[in-house]
Amino acid sequence: MEIGEARLAQRCHCGKLAGMQTSWTTSNPRRRFLVYPKSKWFDAEMCESSKSLLPGLLKKIDRVEEENTKIRAKSSILWAAMLLSWLVVFAMKMN
Repeated sequence: MEIGEARLAQRCHCGKLAGMQTSWTTSNPRRRFLVYPKSKWFDAEMCESSKSLLPGLLKKIDRVEEENTKIRAKSSILWAAMLLSWLVVFAMKMN
């Protein structure tokens, strides 16, 4: 099977559909494999430089996403504080 044929359903010798999953291990990052009834690799193995580069990039993405989550939380707190201050100023002007 060619990599371009990835969307075609794979069937086991018994006729049942095989599921496709992706490996996220350091030794096989982003490598797809079929899981029914026996696992087998679907696509070609990556070169060594890709194998060593990809885990670091994935960790960097995780760090950036974590930082983004923290920034969004701080932003929500700042918006709430600003809204509260506006309400206080408005209430003081109404008196």
